[in-house]
Amino acid sequence: MARPMLMLDLVLRCRRRADMEGDDVVGPTEWKALISEMYAQLYAIVVSAGMRYFESTQTVTANGAASYALPADHDETIGIDRVVDPNNGFKMPLGELMVQERTRMSGTIGDATAYAIVGQTIVLSPTPASGTYLHTYVPQSPDISTLADSTTVDLVTGDGEAFLIWGVAVKTIPKRNGDPQLAIVERDAAEKRFTKDVQRRALANPRRRVAVAPPLGAGVDGYDWEYNDPGAWHWRYGR
Repeated sequence: MARPMLMLDLVLRCRRRADMEGDDVVGPTEWKALISEMYAQLYAIVVSAGMRYFESTQTVTANGAASYALPADHDETIGIDRVVDPNNGFKMPLGELMVQERTRMSGTIGDATAYAIVGQTIVLSPTPASGTYLHTYVPQSPDISTLADSTTVDLVTGDGEAFLIWGVAVKTIPKRNGDPQLAIVERDAAEKRFTKDVQRRALANPRRRVAVAPPLGAGVDGYDWEYNDPGAWHWRYGR
């Protein structure tokens, strides 16, 4: 799933939709700034669908510190894994500590089994003296207003392209005292189609629930005895 388009062509199509091909009311810099604004909305729709289209990885090398800085472009965390064996790439996922669990492993040292995002930092629990952890996250939408004309922009799908272009038209048509109503209708219709597009990236397979072990230490099947998680295996056997 990709819909690449040169920035030069994207600006031209936005001009055409707004019927401003030979008009200098909106300059080249402003066209790209408006495209960047609409691209941020397109980006947010894709991220909200949970389709993992935009994704980055941060390597955290533990050294006994209480916390580690988030990447400068961090938006949302997908998960953190502990690298168990770097030779074969084997990793173990860490659970996310809820705010009510913030003191559960405080003061303990060892391989981390849990994490929390606090402010602009990652807190690993227990506090690891060493080891490598991989933080998978969604970066912020990039500012594409300064891209060169020859740079490619990924609009994801055809409906994503229509959503962005009509969205720019909505913002520019009033600059010539024009009526943006048609552009609004087209933008909103494209947004609905695009939202459905990205929600069904896996065409044939429905989403399923995945029970995840709580990050509170050992117990039956790795679960803590005191943790009432209805998804835990030991609760299925009446323990």
